[in-house]
Amino acid sequence: MNKSGQSKKIFQLVLLILAGGSIYPLVYLRQNFEATILQVFDMSNAELANLYSMLGIIFVVGYLPSGWLADKFPTKYMITFSLALTALTGLFYAQIPDKSTLVFVFLVWGFASVFTFWSALLKAVNLLAEKNEEGRFFGALDGGRGVVEAALATVAVAIFALFVGDNGSNLADTTAGFQAVVYMYCGVLILLSVALFFVLSSDEKMAAEVTQVEPSESTFSAVRRILKIREVWVLMFALFCGYTLFWVYYYFSGYLTTNHGVTPVAAGVVTVVVMWMRPIGGFGGGYLADKLGKSRVLSAAMLISAVGLITLALMPGGTTIGLVYVMVVLVGLFVYVIRGVYWSLLEDCRVPVSATGIAIGLISLVGYLPDIVLPQISAAIYTAYGDDVAGANNMYFLITAGVGLVGAIAAGYFAVLVKRRKTAEAEQPAVLETAAGI
Repeated sequence: MNKSGQSKKIFQLVLLILAGGSIYPLVYLRQNFEATILQVFDMSNAELANLYSMLGIIFVVGYLPSGWLADKFPTKYMITFSLALTALTGLFYAQIPDKSTLVFVFLVWGFASVFTFWSALLKAVNLLAEKNEEGRFFGALDGGRGVVEAALATVAVAIFALFVGDNGSNLADTTAGFQAVVYMYCGVLILLSVALFFVLSSDEKMAAEVTQVEPSESTFSAVRRILKIREVWVLMFALFCGYTLFWVYYYFSGYLTTNHGVTPVAAGVVTVVVMWMRPIGGFGGGYLADKLGKSRVLSAAMLISAVGLITLALMPGGTTIGLVYVMVVLVGLFVYVIRGVYWSLLEDCRVPVSATGIAIGLISLVGYLPDIVLPQISAAIYTAYGDDVAGANNMYFLITAGVGLVGAIAAGYFAVLVKRRKTAEAEQPAVLETAAGI
């Protein structure tokens, strides 16, 4: 590919990264502004939790339809529609409507950020990447999203501080600051939707060229066809295990304060450092995946993460705190390598381009089940351990490590399947030549 064509691809990838990194922070403003949301909308913690529980259910239910929609409509229009709809709903949200209407806001956000966005985003990246670029492109997607989210969060906090100043308890200033933050995110989404509408085109041309020679089939036929591919099942399982490892991030702060007695401020600093491992793990993991093999790098990253968690769980309370910090950051780094690599295995599944969206939806449906399963497992562990929170933290790490080890085996098996298939394909021409007497 010539330099201008490659530059255009990179520019489109950057816009897709910006889209992926901008849409979810608006939906999940709770991460940085939970207390503000509760104050501005006069809500209770339970009411806000119910909204996000509903959103989680919408996400899980939406993965499969998301894939179907991504195969039926051009990804360019799906993504731009999602960004615009999320932004317009955000503008309504910024007017601080009655809290009873927020259920409709979150319903629309759930639809726009999963049903019409998730599979379309991944499919767009998949179609942009050449065979030898998948690791880097998907690594850049996850690592880049982390940078975008962190950068926008920094701007959002600065804007909020500008409005609130020293009057943190002043409802009028707090409301104005919150509205300004929402407007900022909405403005970014609108600008990106316009840019992507005019720029994102080569992936659709590529899809049209490929699907012209593929037989059309019903959705159910496509699902049956996909589920017959062994690599798809292995990728589902590997994604489930990898995403389970990612969830351990949410327990690092409690582990540090409870198991090792560090201050909340110190624990916060360490978890922020772990967040900045996302671009390093994403970009670095993607590069290594293209050089050393995607499934091999994924398997190694899962193995290292699992061993790191076992080490943390077995560390006694008097361990040198610097060593504990290093281990936490190291596990975080390899968890983000996992996140940056696992979707790059999709190409090795040999899914037809016309059914790529459905495949992404199916794999996501299983792979992201930890969002529902892990809170239940966690609750059971912490209930069983009672006041021994440190012991519960260690047990959670050990169970997660066990899942990670199984995931490492699954990723290794994926590499074996791909190697077998390539060997069989290489031998097939020779067999045909022998049969023909050549």
